[in-house]
Amino acid sequence: MIKDLPKIVLLQCAFLFGSILSSVTAVSSRSVTAPQGQRGGFTVYEPNVHAPHIFADKLDFVATLTRLPGAEKKQSYWELSYQLFFVPEEKYYEALKRAPRGPSNPTPEEFPGRVLLAEGHKKKMRVGTPKERTITLTGVPFKSKVPDAQRTKFSYLMTAYSLKIFDAELNTTVYKSGVFLTKPFEQTGEQSQIGARKTLYLSFSVNPDGTLNYGQIPPGTTLR
Repeated sequence: MIKDLPKIVLLQCAFLFGSILSSVTAVSSRSVTAPQGQRGGFTVYEPNVHAPHIFADKLDFVATLTRLPGAEKKQSYWELSYQLFFVPEEKYYEALKRAPRGPSNPTPEEFPGRVLLAEGHKKKMRVGTPKERTITLTGVPFKSKVPDAQRTKFSYLMTAYSLKIFDAELNTTVYKSGVFLTKPFEQTGEQSQIGARKTLYLSFSVNPDGTLNYGQIPPGTTLR
């Protein structure tokens, strides 16, 4: 594994960051996006670090359509299909090695060994307020579904999603699907302190020109 580290670093950069988009037009597309809460810089990869304390017993999932120009129009709606997975560290890096160089548009099927944590579909016909445009799922079992040997620091949580938004003000339909990846831990105050990640976020925002901003960030955070 160590001798392959330079190759892994290069592949990971391409795989995670090569296809990051802050805005897409109202057409169907797929992408993989960088880890939730990523603030820049790199974390030194330490293989197979057993870290059961950073695995939450349960996870919450919050998906929000933060802005919709036609929110007050009765014909406007949005719908979301989602799947939440755990990807063991070994399987994640095996997928990186198989990935082509350059930007990549992977699917969950490219991560054999993934563990399905939850899945669902929701259509919101009332979208007048941020609360009405929010989809939540609480209490998803996590730690109990991961074998102790796979509770390592550099494993990943994956969110696969597909959405459709109709904005009656713009008379525009927006389609988007993709994959988000994030580690099972997050910073908890001091930069050197980490704790178990307890919530997975998806946020989407429709611009006045019909393009879509999106990110794996909490509601209220500015999407760019």
